[in-house]
Amino acid sequence: MGRVILQMKNICKDYVMGNETVHVLKNIDLTVEEGEYLAVLGPSGSGKSTLMNIIGCLDVPTSGDYWLNGEHIADMDEAALSHIRGNEIGFIFQSYYLLQKQTAAENVELPLIYANMSGRARRERVEEVMRLVGLTDKMDNYPNQLSGGQQQRVAIARAVSNHPSILLADEPTGALDQRTGAQVISLFKDLNDAGNTIIMITHDAHIAAHAKRIVKILDGRISEGELADA
Repeated sequence: MGRVILQMKNICKDYVMGNETVHVLKNIDLTVEEGEYLAVLGPSGSGKSTLMNIIGCLDVPTSGDYWLNGEHIADMDEAALSHIRGNEIGFIFQSYYLLQKQTAAENVELPLIYANMSGRARRERVEEVMRLVGLTDKMDNYPNQLSGGQQQRVAIARAVSNHPSILLADEPTGALDQRTGAQVISLFKDLNDAGNTIIMITHDAHIAAHAKRIVKILDGRISEGELADA
């Protein structure tokens, strides 16, 4: 554990639907330290996806304060938020979101191109992270030539390629069978052991149990769960 990397205070998110205001997040307080492996556990409709979108700077709160690496997110314009999304957050989604007309290596390379990394450095980093996820033999394969588990590992390689401050995973095993999902969760443990900060959003208590800390969300409010055994 180390310095505080993420801090939220009194985060609220409201949506206006017709004449009604729906309070989706209610006074969320959350602190995450560097090197943590946190699971946000909650059922459908609990507010966990909205919280994930705010953590990932895909959405902004109605009120409250959010600091990431000491920077106040509420003070940022869209260009600054885009920079945060591209450099500070590594996104891992249930649906992979790989570009079908690009090879595995080209998908992983994309964030590095946006970061203006040199060609040689990009190639070295792509090979490094593909080795990390055990797919150096699949670098020239297209997504439709890969299994679901392999596609998710490519997505994880892409997420870590730019050395983000936080890996933000949304139901990362949701589209995988149990055995393949277990392999992906094992990879998450390895990434956390290597020092990566991970926030995983899930509805599955068995998946959440692999994290080192669990925060439960229900009806837009959070409470600390038990420390995970794993």
